[in-house]
Amino acid sequence: MRSEQSKELTARLEKAAVYLLKLDRYRKPDDLARRFGLPVPVVRYWWRNVENQNKTPILDRELSPKQAKMIRKASQVLDSWEKVKRYRPQCGAKLANGRQCKHSVVIRQPEGWSMGALAERCRMHGGMARRVIRRKEEVEDD
Repeated sequence: MRSEQSKELTARLEKAAVYLLKLDRYRKPDDLARRFGLPVPVVRYWWRNVENQNKTPILDRELSPKQAKMIRKASQVLDSWEKVKRYRPQCGAKLANGRQCKHSVVIRQPEGWSMGALAERCRMHGGMARRVIRRKEEVEDD
């Protein structure tokens, strides 16, 4: 998954979570995060950065068909997060033996979700790696 795709996914997740919170389907961001397996700090951050945090609770019998469809779509988007976690794309980094890495890409820490939920590489090849990868330089003898 490229960084653009990861950012699009994160934007869809944010929009769906904020929509469900505004309709008061979930009382707190923590409840929504636990229900869908999202990181709690991320959902709290999304809710804090909403300009208008006024909730408009609507009873089920008063829902219009369009609102019911929007709620169902938002829930489906957040449910698909479990599939994204489970079936993450492969790292694809080139290994020393010439093959590609088959590990799945890492899910970023909540602080890094502004760049997208998924990194481009696994944790060993730059997703969350802390070490600097150095290349061997050729030494010329005169």
